[in-house]
Amino acid sequence: MRATLIFAGALLLPAAAALATQGAKVAEVQVAPASLTISVGANQKLHASAYDSAGNVIVTGVRYRWVSANVNVARVDSTGQVSGVAAGSAVVRAEVVGGAALRSGAATVTVRR
Repeated sequence: MRATLIFAGALLLPAAAALATQGAKVAEVQVAPASLTISVGANQKLHASAYDSAGNVIVTGVRYRWVSANVNVARVDSTGQVSGVAAGSAVVRAEVVGGAALRSGAATVTVRR
Protein backbone atom coordinates (compact mmCIF):
# COMPACT_ATOMS: atom_id res chain seq x y z
CA MET A 1 0.00 0.00 0.00
CA ARG A 2 1.38 3.40 -1.00
CA ALA A 3 0.72 6.58 0.94
CA THR A 4 0.25 9.83 -0.91
CA LEU A 5 1.96 12.80 0.74
CA ILE A 6 1.01 16.44 0.34
CA PHE A 7 3.57 19.21 0.87
CA ALA A 8 2.23 21.87 3.26
CA GLY A 9 4.85 24.53 3.81
CA ALA A 10 7.59 22.75 5.74
CA LEU A 11 5.51 19.62 6.41
CA LEU A 12 4.74 16.47 4.45
CA LEU A 13 1.33 15.17 5.43
CA PRO A 14 -0.51 11.99 4.47
CA ALA A 15 -3.14 12.98 1.91
CA ALA A 16 -5.97 11.69 4.11
CA ALA A 17 -4.90 13.93 6.99
CA ALA A 18 -4.53 16.92 4.69
CA LEU A 19 -7.94 16.37 3.13
CA ALA A 20 -9.56 15.90 6.53
CA THR A 21 -8.41 19.36 7.61
CA GLN A 22 -9.82 21.29 4.64
CA GLY A 23 -12.52 23.66 5.85
CA ALA A 24 -11.65 23.01 9.51
CA LYS A 25 -11.96 25.77 12.10
CA VAL A 26 -8.68 27.24 13.32
CA ALA A 27 -8.06 26.51 17.00
CA GLU A 28 -4.40 27.57 17.18
CA VAL A 29 -1.78 29.43 15.17
CA GLN A 30 1.96 28.96 15.57
CA VAL A 31 4.69 31.14 14.10
CA ALA A 32 8.15 29.77 13.37
CA PRO A 33 10.69 30.57 14.41
CA ALA A 34 9.15 31.72 17.72
CA SER A 35 12.02 34.17 18.17
CA LEU A 36 14.68 35.53 15.88
CA THR A 37 17.48 38.05 15.92
CA ILE A 38 18.36 40.09 12.85
CA SER A 39 20.49 43.14 12.13
CA VAL A 40 19.21 46.55 11.10
CA GLY A 41 18.56 46.35 7.36
CA ALA A 42 18.40 42.54 7.33
CA ASN A 43 15.37 40.43 6.39
CA GLN A 44 14.09 37.05 7.48
CA LYS A 45 10.91 35.13 6.72
CA LEU A 46 8.49 33.95 9.40
CA HIS A 47 6.08 31.07 8.71
CA ALA A 48 2.62 30.57 10.19
CA SER A 49 0.79 27.26 10.63
CA ALA A 50 -2.85 26.83 11.62
CA TYR A 51 -4.16 23.84 13.58
CA ASP A 52 -7.65 22.49 14.22
CA SER A 53 -8.91 21.45 17.66
CA ALA A 54 -7.51 17.93 17.18
CA GLY A 55 -4.01 19.31 16.50
CA ASN A 56 -4.04 18.62 12.75
CA VAL A 57 -2.39 21.12 10.43
CA ILE A 58 -4.94 22.97 8.32
CA VAL A 59 -3.38 22.83 4.88
CA THR A 60 -5.68 25.00 2.77
CA GLY A 61 -8.07 27.90 3.12
CA VAL A 62 -6.21 29.86 5.82
CA ARG A 63 -5.11 33.43 5.13
CA TYR A 64 -2.97 35.47 7.51
CA ARG A 65 -2.61 39.17 8.24
CA TRP A 66 0.92 39.91 9.49
CA VAL A 67 1.27 42.72 12.05
CA SER A 68 4.25 44.22 13.88
CA ALA A 69 3.57 45.70 17.31
CA ASN A 70 6.54 48.06 16.84
CA VAL A 71 7.09 49.15 13.23
CA ASN A 72 9.86 51.49 14.40
CA VAL A 73 11.93 48.36 15.20
CA ALA A 74 10.68 45.65 12.82
CA ARG A 75 8.34 45.74 9.85
CA VAL A 76 6.59 42.76 8.34
CA ASP A 77 5.04 42.42 4.89
CA SER A 78 1.97 40.45 3.83
CA THR A 79 4.04 37.28 3.33
CA GLY A 80 5.71 37.25 6.77
CA GLN A 81 9.01 38.77 5.60
CA VAL A 82 10.43 40.74 8.56
CA SER A 83 12.80 43.69 8.08
CA GLY A 84 14.98 45.16 10.82
CA VAL A 85 14.48 48.93 11.08
CA ALA A 86 16.20 49.95 14.34
CA ALA A 87 17.70 48.29 17.40
CA GLY A 88 15.15 46.94 19.86
CA SER A 89 12.48 44.26 20.00
CA ALA A 90 9.02 43.80 18.56
CA VAL A 91 6.31 41.17 18.62
CA VAL A 92 5.17 40.11 15.16
CA ARG A 93 1.79 38.37 14.91
CA ALA A 94 0.14 36.23 12.25
CA GLU A 95 -3.62 36.72 12.58
CA VAL A 96 -6.08 34.46 10.79
CA VAL A 97 -8.27 36.48 8.44
CA GLY A 98 -11.96 35.62 8.75
CA GLY A 99 -13.79 33.51 11.29
CA ALA A 100 -15.74 34.56 14.35
CA ALA A 101 -12.89 34.36 16.86
CA LEU A 102 -9.48 35.96 16.40
CA ARG A 103 -6.75 33.35 16.31
CA SER A 104 -3.12 34.41 16.12
CA GLY A 105 0.40 33.29 16.79
CA ALA A 106 3.44 35.42 17.54
CA ALA A 107 7.20 35.64 17.28
CA THR A 108 9.56 37.93 19.17
CA VAL A 109 11.94 39.77 16.87
CA THR A 110 15.13 41.31 18.24
CA VAL A 111 16.93 43.77 15.99
CA ARG A 112 20.60 44.52 16.62
CA ARG A 113 22.76 47.22 15.10
